[in-house]
Amino acid sequence: MGVNQINILSFIKNKKIYSDNTLEKYNYLFDIFISSEAFNNHGNLPKWLDILDSLPDLNTDFLDVTSDSIEIGRTDEISNSQRTILKKKLLKLNPWRKGPFHLFGLHIDSEWRSEKKWNRIKNYLPNLMGKSIGDLGCSNGYYSYRLLNFNPKIIIGLDKTPLFIMQFLATKLYARNLQNIIILPTTAEDFVYKKFNFDLLLSMGILYHSKNSATHIEALNSLLKKNGTLFLETIISLTKDNLNITKGQTYAGMKNIGTIYTIDNLRKLMIENGFKNIECIDESFTNSSEQRSTEWMTGKSFKDFILPNGKTIEGFLPVCRAIFIAQKK
Repeated sequence: MGVNQINILSFIKNKKIYSDNTLEKYNYLFDIFISSEAFNNHGNLPKWLDILDSLPDLNTDFLDVTSDSIEIGRTDEISNSQRTILKKKLLKLNPWRKGPFHLFGLHIDSEWRSEKKWNRIKNYLPNLMGKSIGDLGCSNGYYSYRLLNFNPKIIIGLDKTPLFIMQFLATKLYARNLQNIIILPTTAEDFVYKKFNFDLLLSMGILYHSKNSATHIEALNSLLKKNGTLFLETIISLTKDNLNITKGQTYAGMKNIGTIYTIDNLRKLMIENGFKNIECIDESFTNSSEQRSTEWMTGKSFKDFILPNGKTIEGFLPVCRAIFIAQKK
């Protein structure tokens, strides 16, 4: 076991991010922190742990997941000097892609205004009381937090990007009473082997990053209980054919893109891989009010890769995203 493996699990336990009971109950899930080589071998992990360890020692029982921002802690539970330190430290975990968050009055204005996408799906969510939910490609857990409002039994988020895991742990540090969200450094394809089945899966903006779309859809199906529900959000092709972005090409400035499907072809792919009752509930064009650079994500963002006519810098039609609901056969 490497030193980083020891540090991350010790940190989680020593900071009481999760109770001993939760760590024991789901030990086979927390083991992923040990088995993930990509996470443990990341060169920035010691630095990120130092950042989290130096965050102000604050206690609160306030958590509000009903508004656009995930709100943790009250403004009167932190001093001005502590809030200055909190901001300085959390900025070192840039870029914050998903959000917004509000920690003790500190507004984390993320690149994506994720509440917009959330508002497109929330009214379609089924009864989730006492259910198990998977949030795939969950980033720092914004949607997982929002799902708490539906009183599920457990929410398990999966994301292969170590930085996003650390961002989640930074917010979870101040929501210690919360025991039913666990975010892990892995992918849907790898998590299949844990044989954990969900009542509901979210896959928001993941499919077009997949090297093999069919394998990814098959993994989603494997993770669901029979008749379980999938919410899948992805970029769609507005032409009559799929867009196959080859290695070395970009799409709206993004490098790691595979196939972008038409609505009809994606529906066929989902049927072929074990889904039924497939419905497209929303089509929305991405714009720079929903995705943009901020103090918390200072790099290039959506507007930097879009031409005045709305097409991408590569000449593709405007970026359109669709949301599908489906059930496992």
